[in-house]
Amino acid sequence: MLVSREFEAPTKKMREALPANIPMKDHIRNSSQAVALAADVVQGNVRVLGSAMAADAIVEPRRAPLIPGMVSVKKAAMEAAVIDEEEKGNKIASRMVEAFTKEGNLQSIATVAKLDRVGARVIGTEAA
Repeated sequence: MLVSREFEAPTKKMREALPANIPMKDHIRNSSQAVALAADVVQGNVRVLGSAMAADAIVEPRRAPLIPGMVSVKKAAMEAAVIDEEEKGNKIASRMVEAFTKEGNLQSIATVAKLDRVGARVIGTEAA
């Protein structure tokens, strides 16, 4: 599921929140989690996908405080992790939208979708 909030995050402000130098251990951790995330998507490994998505040690910890309600929204999402039932996904999405509204005073919308393990492909063409 994806929850999009009505909040503009100025690029300059978001970049300024990031460190000028990144410790090697954090870079290695983030890189390994990115690979794990890609592998989990390809393999359809829903059970561990959530932990790989939540493992950023560089960007998110510094930017999350700049987004009103982000901490509560992530908590709502992580309590449920990644699920494979649409009905449960809708309930979790509602909790995330509610967290943005309540904690961040931000409007947001949620989209619940199935994990696409096929990847990029042409699904139709227009006649010339």
